[in-house]
Amino acid sequence: MGELNLDTNEQEISACKIFANESKVQNSSFFDMISPSGSDTIDGLQSDVADAESSGTIFSYDINNEGPYPSPLQGFEDMSEIFNGAECDRTREAWIPSDATRRTLIMAATSPPGTYAPDKDVLTMPGVLLEEEMVDSVGQLMRQLYGDSEAANRKVLTMSDVSEDEMGLRELIQCECYRAAVNLTGKLLAIFGQGLKKQGQPSKHSVKSIQIWFTRFCLLVKLQDFQTADMESSIWWDLDKPDLYYQFYPERYGGKLGTMVPFQMRILIANIPAYLQKYSLALSRLYSILAVVRQILANLDNGKTEDGSLIELSSKERQLAKQLWTSRESRVQHSIVNVALMSKNYVLAIEVLQNLIKNNYSVNQKRALHSALGRVFLQLGDVANAEICFNMAKKLKRGQTGTLNSNVADIRELIDKGLVSVAQNYYQDAYEYFHKASLLEPSNVMVLNNMAVCLFYTGKLRKALEVLNSTIHANPSLALHEALLLNLCTLYELESSHIGQKEALLKQVAKYKGDSINISCLKLQPQTVNK
Repeated sequence: MGELNLDTNEQEISACKIFANESKVQNSSFFDMISPSGSDTIDGLQSDVADAESSGTIFSYDINNEGPYPSPLQGFEDMSEIFNGAECDRTREAWIPSDATRRTLIMAATSPPGTYAPDKDVLTMPGVLLEEEMVDSVGQLMRQLYGDSEAANRKVLTMSDVSEDEMGLRELIQCECYRAAVNLTGKLLAIFGQGLKKQGQPSKHSVKSIQIWFTRFCLLVKLQDFQTADMESSIWWDLDKPDLYYQFYPERYGGKLGTMVPFQMRILIANIPAYLQKYSLALSRLYSILAVVRQILANLDNGKTEDGSLIELSSKERQLAKQLWTSRESRVQHSIVNVALMSKNYVLAIEVLQNLIKNNYSVNQKRALHSALGRVFLQLGDVANAEICFNMAKKLKRGQTGTLNSNVADIRELIDKGLVSVAQNYYQDAYEYFHKASLLEPSNVMVLNNMAVCLFYTGKLRKALEVLNSTIHANPSLALHEALLLNLCTLYELESSHIGQKEALLKQVAKYKGDSINISCLKLQPQTVNK
């Protein structure tokens, strides 16, 4: 969905031209992200969409789930439910190793048990680099501003409050205690010989250890610690070392074949350089993944298995495999579009989206793609082509047989119309569209935020504040989002007195949120606070 945001320096509000769905840990939409945090948008202001992506909201923290990472466009079905069960493990874990890796795997599998001693250059050898534990910045600020007694009222889980295992990790993540979760991953990885100061030292991988690393990388990106995420993940790329395959450990996994690396982890690590403005490197990684995915699809079309073996597959197995890898092909292309938009390579973004539209997708999927393409054109300032795309999306909806109220605008259509109005500086019209969307989804925080921004641009500051404040009071757990808080605090600063209001927000955050929130969104400094 579209969301508008304020900049901390300019005290202005800007509309980003491509927008995300409501942020959800388990099921976020494709366009959660346009550009990295701090990049320029319209009027030089930061968009909520950029902030959402750079903070990692696209990631699924369910480490046992197939996806969605990167999440598909709204309207694209998640394939995870289709591919549950042992019979699908083979295709889900398939990958094509390089020739050098293939030779090493053959040696490992054919050597007498316990006799194979690999060279260090064929091992991944990761290790934790973050030396200090992450701390609860909200609790720290509360202590600085109000003292220990007030800070003690904040109840937030820490690593010591949960079991030191995957269940404890899941508990921390569900409570949005991502910093504590990062700390716990470091402790769990030490069990596998991959903890602090272990990078470059040989260790053995397992499905569990790799899943913990994947979760750690997701958390670091979510917390916008991109430098640490890049340094710790770079040693993994290109995720083709022999010790990342089952067959490297014949004593442990028998004759099982395939990679232990989740597909989403490949895309995540490929994307991390983009958060540090290393766009060419990120695109190069993504295209290398795309090449392997397309070779797998070619192998399946030619009667082979995913890795090119001549093993007989049943027609059902082959069909499911094609479905999965076609879905993964689209997923990689979605990620390429994201990086292209981050680097303002609109030509590439438009080209990939137009190619995706040509695929044999469902009506809902094609509609989502047309809508997404329209929002790219809006970011370019090309309102005419954006409207063509949005009209095509509307036409697809209304052409669906059996669709109830097919001639009535749904929330996607209303958001699209609102964005066009914003691009044309018709903020009152945009407000009306967003207001209608809010009637369809009263708890949609992004839509309510957009209403407030439009009210601000029509000179109704107090009413804009009322909308944002009522949104937070109605649903604090959901609405205490960094981007919305930044907007609200910037609006506060346009009034003569705002310290007390910011303090109240801090106490709301302390009451309802975990340790993951970036307190800079409150624009609150200890020396400015009322004692």
